Amino acid sequence: MKLLSWLLAALFVSAGTAVAFNPSCNSNYASYYGQNSAGNQQTLGNYCKDTTEDIIVLAFINGFPNVILNFANACESTFPGSSLLHCPQIAEDIKYCQSKGKVVVLSMGGASGSYGFSSDAQAKDFADTVWGMFFKGTADKRPFDDAVLDG
Repeated sequence: MKLLSWLLAALFVSAGTAVAFNPSCNSNYASYYGQNSAGNQQTLGNYCKDTTEDIIVLAFINGFPNVILNFANACESTFPGSSLLHCPQIAEDIKYCQSKGKVVVLSMGGASGSYGFSSDAQAKDFADTVWGMFFKGTADKRPFDDAVLDG
């Protein structure tokens, strides 16, 4: 499983970072987004208007190696003929947040879900899938359209 760790680290490092985020700073402010905040969750873009926000963690991929996404009521539509979430509003908001210097990353796992790998080859295939769907790849179905995450 060391290959998985290496692949995911390389994937996230090569995805890039936003201009205003300072990785050497010890006072960056990170927020968790996508699990409804007790029914009061606003759009991602609204949170990015706050100048104290530095990092937004989208929650989350909670199923793999088959990609299953869960953003509660922030995104409930799917691609036609698929169970894969399609989130154009989040996509628009990701780009807005990044224009404000925020780093937007995707959390994997969660409190519950079906995830894990049976082999290094399966982990590598998953890393390729994630690259294609959320970073600079060209998957046919990209949950956030042309928005590219930072990690």
